[in-house]
Amino acid sequence: MNKSEKSIKLTDGAIKRFLLFALNPAEIFRDKKPYNWFLFLIYPALGWMIFFLQVGLDKFSGFRVFITMILGLVIGYVAVGVIGFIIAFILARLGMDIRADQVITLISMSHTYMIFSVILGLIYRIFGSSSASAFGITGLLCTLLPIYAGIRILGKDKAFLP
Repeated sequence: MNKSEKSIKLTDGAIKRFLLFALNPAEIFRDKKPYNWFLFLIYPALGWMIFFLQVGLDKFSGFRVFITMILGLVIGYVAVGVIGFIIAFILARLGMDIRADQVITLISMSHTYMIFSVILGLIYRIFGSSSASAFGITGLLCTLLPIYAGIRILGKDKAFLP
């Protein structure tokens, strides 16, 4: 196997792994490797940025739309990181064998559904009218289900946890 074949194989594995985690973030808890959680936070930041862009396009014009979009990017990155650390702390205090990087990565990858929903909302806005809040709230609600599923996997012997 030459060098280019190895790089293609490595890339295929990374893409397959990303898709698996994007569609089923709870798999992160079954995989015990460490994660670069600060890189995974870009994913929810992108989703929140697109959501805030839609809200900005509905409410403002010009430079305020850009400021609103940047605000969404920052809020998505920081808020998801802080929430992940809080949930990891709570789970650790309840006796779960969990690392903060796993929890933050799970929450970040759970934003797949939000990104899908807000991109649909943006496309819908381009071709017709849109309600940013409808697409954004739907995506946010769909984001909560994989987080719940991941916590359920962790708390298999503690029924109250999820």
